[in-house]
Amino acid sequence: METRDTTQDRVRARDAAMRLLNRLTTGAAVSALVGVGLFGAVSAYTIPGSKTNSTATASTTSTSSSTSTSTSSGLQSSTSPVTSSSSSGVAVSGGS
Repeated sequence: METRDTTQDRVRARDAAMRLLNRLTTGAAVSALVGVGLFGAVSAYTIPGSKTNSTATASTTSTSSSTSTSTSSGLQSSTSPVTSSSSSGVAVSGGS
């Protein structure tokens, strides 16, 4: 009789441990998904150049002057002449 009770206790303990392990696994998976989503949202918000500025486009297209012309991309031509230089070039590496 004692063997039967000991076996049932071991089965209950194993089942309780499996339920705890399943809850921990689910919690870790949900936490990881929330962390990745939060990290992605923060990254998307803080990376420069990732959002458009509609006011800058509106101000460039509304300018109508004889010296500056607007293109469909919102860029304007420069009024100063382009000059060339005979100095040696500079190599830059490693920027992000």
